[in-house]
Amino acid sequence: MPLVRLLSMAVTVALEELHTELHERGHGTLRPAHGYALNAVLNGRDTVSEMAPLLGMTKQGAAKLVQALIDEDYLAIDEAGGADARRKPLVLTARGHEAVQVSVDIQDRIEREWAELVGPRRMASTRAALERAVTHAAGGGYPPVRLGW
Repeated sequence: MPLVRLLSMAVTVALEELHTELHERGHGTLRPAHGYALNAVLNGRDTVSEMAPLLGMTKQGAAKLVQALIDEDYLAIDEAGGADARRKPLVLTARGHEAVQVSVDIQDRIEREWAELVGPRRMASTRAALERAVTHAAGGGYPPVRLGW
């Protein structure tokens, strides 16, 4: 089996489990792209213009994604965000913070279960190898997430 296909399968399996559990916990409308957008806001990329390249999307695509998150009460426009009306900073709502925490908890559990299956040293080694390969291929940092699913 080619490594790229195996990695894709691992992502698919983990995302399906993550989103099944998110649905069970009241966050059934969230998709992978939504999670990346919420994390972008948490990491200081709090406008559509800043978020779009990180997500590998156009500004128009990112704006649609952000509007969906606002409509579902995961994000809000920060009304105290400054004097420049063209810059509309975003903030996570209480529901947004809850969704991120639930997602982190689920991802941590999945990783622990996989580590129990393959052994903690193998999991740590796999993580380190993937981080090195990805950052090297991207020129020293992490590349944008290309939302293809």
